[in-house]
Amino acid sequence: VPLGALAGHAMTAYMASFINFDISSAEIPPQVLALEVAVGLVVPALAAIYPILSGVRTSEAKAMSDYGLGSVQFGQGMLDRLLERVRGLSRPVLLSLRNTFRRKGRLALTLTTLVLGGAIFIAVFSVRASLLTTLDSWFDLIDYDVYVTFNRGYRVDQLEREALLIPGDTEAEAWRFNMARRKRPDGTEGDTMGIRAPKLGSNLISPTLVEGRWLLPEDENAIVLNTFMLKDEPDLQLGDEVELTIEGEDHKFRIVGIMKGMPFSMGYVNFDYFGQIVGGAGRAGVVFVQTERHDAVFQARLEKEMEKHFEAAGLNVNSTMTRARESGQVASQFNVLVVFLLIMAVLLAVVGGIGLMGTMSLNVLERIREIGVMRAIGASDGAVLQVVIVEGVLIGLLSWLISIVLAWPLSKALSDAVGISILQAELNYTFSVGGTVIWLVIAFLLSALASFWPARNASRVTVREVLAYE
Repeated sequence: VPLGALAGHAMTAYMASFINFDISSAEIPPQVLALEVAVGLVVPALAAIYPILSGVRTSEAKAMSDYGLGSVQFGQGMLDRLLERVRGLSRPVLLSLRNTFRRKGRLALTLTTLVLGGAIFIAVFSVRASLLTTLDSWFDLIDYDVYVTFNRGYRVDQLEREALLIPGDTEAEAWRFNMARRKRPDGTEGDTMGIRAPKLGSNLISPTLVEGRWLLPEDENAIVLNTFMLKDEPDLQLGDEVELTIEGEDHKFRIVGIMKGMPFSMGYVNFDYFGQIVGGAGRAGVVFVQTERHDAVFQARLEKEMEKHFEAAGLNVNSTMTRARESGQVASQFNVLVVFLLIMAVLLAVVGGIGLMGTMSLNVLERIREIGVMRAIGASDGAVLQVVIVEGVLIGLLSWLISIVLAWPLSKALSDAVGISILQAELNYTFSVGGTVIWLVIAFLLSALASFWPARNASRVTVREVLAYE
């Protein structure tokens, strides 16, 4: 409980730093404390039921004739017979391979935690990859490199002409952008949302529709909302009429489409119609620009040059933004969730490593006579060390293979759940090959380290100690 409280406080402070939030107090919720106590009391009891029942069911005759830990023999099952046919490996490696499957029940229990840790680890990386892929698709919605907002509206042709005078700019489009609030039927207002009015026939926008259609030239009071808006206003559906308050006046729109989009509420309307109802027809306050190169450094340089050029032309700039910087800001919001999930996966991996160390220690204990025989016929410390470590590494690699199989459906389900809960739409699922490779390295190192101490103890066993062992 104290360690959990410290870790929880550290995690809360870490998350708060991402959103510039000050923590005023830190306390353990009573229900969490009760859950920890319940888990601490119930789980060990449940884990002990099967071994206890197996022990008390053992007959007196079997108990008296039992030789102890090393009574299980290899070679009785079909898998054992298949392993006996393996050729081409050194004797220590063959011995490690067969020893790995000697205690199949113990192996299954050891693999369970390692496989769960690996599957969750890979799934978290897949969620991160899916989030980044989805983020890229959001920014593909508007194919821009730099955009500039102005303090007031200017003529569309003037903004686009001035933008294209800057060396490095290849295409420019001026849009309308306003803030709005939904006026609900009960009279209350929703949160602030954005309204974008793209230029008619825009070459920069390519929406990903979930339902309905995109705007048509003849549309007037039509609007396309993104899924994040539906998360804030869950009663809205395709075909509904939504009333929005824009610059102090109420306007009604018909929802003709639902699209994926940025993690904030947004609606898209026709440029000409928007100018008619709000005022300032033929004028715009935002210009989106494509550049020759699309790297972050080039975008940042063009951003500064554009701001200077527009100010020199008498156009009052309010703010500027590059695609790379905006993408990084949105991605950082997801990092909080990803880091939290990774911490859970790492904790499972650590528990799995501790379980593997216990398993290898038991394996060494029950084979102490066999190790003594190996030492008696001349096996070196290094050979004994190799047998135990290779066995542990084989268990780690086996858990990695099973983790991949389990991670595929798990990561898909987790990605869908994260997308629905955050964005009201499924993410663009991407299985993380990088996460799979990283977990392979972690599983290898974790199993090698977990096996080292038992292997070291095994390599120090002498023939005299074996003869005295009971």
